[in-house]
Amino acid sequence: MTRLLTATALAASALAMGGCALIESNVSGTTLSILEDGFTPPTLQIGDVDMVCGFATVNTPLVGAARNFYGDPSLMETVLLSSAGVCSENQALTEEMRYLRASREKRSDEALDARIAQKRLLALSADRQYTAFMRMKTKLEQKYFFKYGSNCPAFKRDFDEMVYLLGSVAGLQAMQNDIAAQQTVGVPTDTAPLVERAMGCLDNAKWWGTPQAARAVVWSIIPGGAEGKDVKGTFDANMTLAESKGVRLPHVMAAVAAQSGDDQPRLREVIKRFGTAKDFKVNKDYRLIDAIAQAQLQNISDRMWTQATGTRTPINSLGKFWDDKAGADIDADSFLK
Repeated sequence: MTRLLTATALAASALAMGGCALIESNVSGTTLSILEDGFTPPTLQIGDVDMVCGFATVNTPLVGAARNFYGDPSLMETVLLSSAGVCSENQALTEEMRYLRASREKRSDEALDARIAQKRLLALSADRQYTAFMRMKTKLEQKYFFKYGSNCPAFKRDFDEMVYLLGSVAGLQAMQNDIAAQQTVGVPTDTAPLVERAMGCLDNAKWWGTPQAARAVVWSIIPGGAEGKDVKGTFDANMTLAESKGVRLPHVMAAVAAQSGDDQPRLREVIKRFGTAKDFKVNKDYRLIDAIAQAQLQNISDRMWTQATGTRTPINSLGKFWDDKAGADIDADSFLK
């Protein structure tokens, strides 16, 4: 009945639409299909996160303008907004490190200003990420006639599956960033359990262990969620899978869970594992996803280094720390020669 009503509504809409509007709709739909199936795969092969950040922030409004021509750009918006959320998270980290350095030097005004700027950028990130989540959820529910978090869609395209994954991860990030920004955006707190259930719809091996790793994040951050579950074992198994598949996104999730639980030994273990994975070969089709994972692990490492030493992680030192033998051998002055 739902399918019949939807089809009837679409048919009525098409009949009511004027000739020019119908042409605009067809052109808009074709353009979006080209972006989804033709432009997105080569973009995912790029390893330059900063370049993709610029592309996402500039082109999201342009893609969104397809609505003015009777198109629905929700899926492309999910991809772009998820990327833009990572960009503003990076900017928030820069402000957090400014806060840490100012605190070390007892410059209270500078520290307060940096903290305010950080929370504004976290709120911006949460807004982008939650919008990405809702665009994904609304569009795919309409397309596949299912209820997100209750039952599973029968995907017809890998692109739709990827959007489902990226939008879901963005939902988790939105909730965490909104909490850090004093819930400025108002992301619902039931987003995490909703995503946890929804991740069961994806082929875990196909998507580099990310669905199960995302579920483990939820188990670790929700009070009582880890009861009866092997959270560490789940992360370890899926990091191994990710390394074999060439996309190390589960490592970021394991690090986020360790950071949330203030488990510093585990956090160091995950970062070291990321930086020292033997015989790792990046998946060329999803190079960008692995590059984003590396950038996020680098951010966490930079935060730790700045808090301890006042500077970011030295060059080529991801997985090394200031107080271990490898870290002690690092000569910061050598980088200035």
